[in-house]
Amino acid sequence: MINTKQLNGTKAYQGETWAYFTPKEYEALPLEHKDQLFYLDKDSTQLVYNAADNYDVICGDDGWGNMPFSAGCYKKSIKIDKWTNEDELKKWLYNCGVSFKSEALLLPVFSTDDTPVLLTSWKMVVKYAEAFFAYDNIIVLDPKLDWCMYYHHDDKMHFARGRTFNSS
Repeated sequence: MINTKQLNGTKAYQGETWAYFTPKEYEALPLEHKDQLFYLDKDSTQLVYNAADNYDVICGDDGWGNMPFSAGCYKKSIKIDKWTNEDELKKWLYNCGVSFKSEALLLPVFSTDDTPVLLTSWKMVVKYAEAFFAYDNIIVLDPKLDWCMYYHHDDKMHFARGRTFNSS
């Protein structure tokens, strides 16, 4: 489990390179949405990545995102291989059954060292799905480690729920 109360960061946009939103997109967000986006600092980002590795949250994967959750570490796993539009993706995310108020950590898989992990709510994940799932592979993780989602840049989304494994 990841204690989000011990994570440090800022609600302000960080970095000069793309980090979930371009600076122009970020500035256009409503203030109430900006308040739900928490960019972790370098130490907290590393802590989250270490926990994800320790708990092998995408168990069974080949290291490139082609086989997430294939080792049977979750009770339920579903996927979508393509979606035709943003509404279809949002409906699929909604049907994953995660409460909108649930916390979610977004971990870019192949990012640069200065790309922060983002702590937000599942509601924001669904609301800004098109922005979050438009570029490179990303893990969306429940800090309680009950569920995990993996977005592959080829528009494949895997969602798993009901963790049944222990840390290594």
